[in-house]
Amino acid sequence: MEIDAPFEIAAGTFCVATDYPEVADAPLWVYVLRDASSGGCALIDCGVPSTYERVFERVFPMIGVDVADLRWIVLTHGHPDHMGGHPGLQGKAPFKVAAPLEDVIWVESVERQWHDFWDTFPGAFSLDAERDGIVAMCGGDLPVDRILRDGETFEFGDRRLEVVLTRGHTRGHCALFERESGLLFSGDVVQVYGISTSSGKSVYAPLYDDVDDYVHGLERLRALPFTKLCPAHFLPLDREEGLERIERSLAFTEKMDRLVADLLAGADGPLTTADVATAVGEFCGTDPPVSIQTVYAATAHLKRAARNGIVHPQWVPAARN
Repeated sequence: MEIDAPFEIAAGTFCVATDYPEVADAPLWVYVLRDASSGGCALIDCGVPSTYERVFERVFPMIGVDVADLRWIVLTHGHPDHMGGHPGLQGKAPFKVAAPLEDVIWVESVERQWHDFWDTFPGAFSLDAERDGIVAMCGGDLPVDRILRDGETFEFGDRRLEVVLTRGHTRGHCALFERESGLLFSGDVVQVYGISTSSGKSVYAPLYDDVDDYVHGLERLRALPFTKLCPAHFLPLDREEGLERIERSLAFTEKMDRLVADLLAGADGPLTTADVATAVGEFCGTDPPVSIQTVYAATAHLKRAARNGIVHPQWVPAARN
């Protein structure tokens, strides 16, 4: 498939479409920031292992960037489609890596990422069959040179990015706000009601592990005086459209709370995580309904219901032959 041409969204800042639709049937954009004072560049997220060969090698010259000028890869979080593009850049650029505090362990240890994130629902959902592909997409362990902490400013030449912790999608997920330009690089935290696959055959449902953290992160973004929202899985949006997407993302969590309450009210017996994940997937249009995204969202809302005394978690012995 032909990849859309990169375009400038503000002075020295470019939005670059990746090859992720071919890899995982989902849209994905990364951002290239050029520092006028030094001539160096930074990438906000870097795609997957094939992105250099399929995209950056062709696109960088189009926007006047020499790969040897790449000084930083700045990660919003530690998922494969955001950290996995580093192998193609290694040996071609003297880049360093910045990553949010609580996701550093996943960036530096893909095995730990598998343990903590992808393999966390035994008995309810398994990705064992996809393990090799997911691990390969991460591109291998990546040492982190700079830890990004909430409230700090990441300085790159004359450019300054404020680190805004937006937990939920991952424990350490952060957004990056450039106050001078008004650009808000939001990573994956603004998920609305899900992200349609590039083929249009399914939807990646919103993924978060804690409802309150996810809501708090969205509210923090809403309060910022951004002029353009720059997500990873949607094209950049002006302020009005960006705020509308944030509001719809918040509204989704309210709908999921009601969905869980309705399921509980109508249940004749115990509900399983898979039961709730199925309902989430059917609401979002995920095919098949049970996926890593819908299981995470279901678990997050069941935990919230348990904290509110609406449901009691229960473990039962596995069936015996």
